[in-house]
Amino acid sequence: MIAFSKQPPANVLVNNPVLFRLISGTNDLIRYTVRINNWHGITNYVAFEGILLPVGLFNTSQYECSLNISEILKSYQTQAAIDNPNLLVSKVSDFATGFSVLFQQGSDSLTYNGRYYRGGTGKKMNRYLNEKNTGIFAWKLLNTGKQFFMTTRTSGRHIVVRENELEPFFFVATGKAYRVVTEYGNTFDWPSMTPGEVYAFDVAILRQLSFNSWGKLPAFFGVLVDAKYVFDITVTESAKSPDKYVIRFLNSFSAFEKIEVTGKAQSDPEFAGNEAFMLYDMEMDDYTEQKNRSGIREIIKAECGYKSPEEFLFLRDMLQSDLRYLIDRDGNRHEVIVSADNFTHDVYPTEPGSVQLKIRFVETDSNYSPQIDESLPDFNFGESIWQSGITNAYGFLFAGTTLNTL
Repeated sequence: MIAFSKQPPANVLVNNPVLFRLISGTNDLIRYTVRINNWHGITNYVAFEGILLPVGLFNTSQYECSLNISEILKSYQTQAAIDNPNLLVSKVSDFATGFSVLFQQGSDSLTYNGRYYRGGTGKKMNRYLNEKNTGIFAWKLLNTGKQFFMTTRTSGRHIVVRENELEPFFFVATGKAYRVVTEYGNTFDWPSMTPGEVYAFDVAILRQLSFNSWGKLPAFFGVLVDAKYVFDITVTESAKSPDKYVIRFLNSFSAFEKIEVTGKAQSDPEFAGNEAFMLYDMEMDDYTEQKNRSGIREIIKAECGYKSPEEFLFLRDMLQSDLRYLIDRDGNRHEVIVSADNFTHDVYPTEPGSVQLKIRFVETDSNYSPQIDESLPDFNFGESIWQSGITNAYGFLFAGTTLNTL
């Protein structure tokens, strides 16, 4: 006979252990099969099959074995995407997937059914939740009495985000009624949603809808569930800076977030080696030194700009991220690797802080193109203007103004 002494909850984050412990009355081999409910159209897809060998427990007649399948599940993830980015609330496809594990020992069997989501939580949080005998879904993600967004800005009830950092907030839907109320008293009801699925709520679209309907651009929103206030969101003005970048990154929950970089920025490009080769010159009957075009990798060293204590700690998640994009002031997006040579700070920050970031582009380029310029003509030099006006010293006619004259 086999039984679970420990099993994962019904919902798990794939970057955390998905751990099983089994107890058996014999040391016979236990075979297990991990299946994905739907993988590229194939139902009950066999992701992995393996064997466990139970080991005897000291001073008992029982045997035990354990299995962590998080690495197996990580291999069966596809890139999540918002179904309709133009909606206030839209489903996020491929963020969560159902799976099952079958354990067999002779004629005995055990089956586990669950659902795995992208992302994970830190060990400090996991230990806290273990002490509370709960998990991140029961404590936060499915708890509509708490702030339930998949954000690492804060676990608290007051989310503060700058305008340049607005990005859809991901959350796991329940069967309850959701509503957002703006500072002006205008309300937005969220559509009905499938419980357990991940959805995205877009604050930027809400602000646009409010402006289109009432001519007001709200900066404060209360989130209500079943007509009861749960938490709020405050949108603050972006920092004014001539050197402004935004870094978009996957946070620990595998949801995209943004953070501004507003301090002084300097370009420190890295040039590839200038290895030369010798080329025969037939005219001179001698060899000349030549080289191919060298590659260049852009590296930007920038102060992140002063951040609040909570924002400063939020930077750590960006630095740990496995996918980051730099968005420049022209809106161009570049995949980058970001590091900080010195991230020393108070254990419990109480005042704003800044740190220098090293932003390294992931690709090199052996060609150069000037900055993209799609501006309209500044003036109509050389055109015939058939209207009454004045003529300047060059014979060009202008409509009673000195604008565009030479």
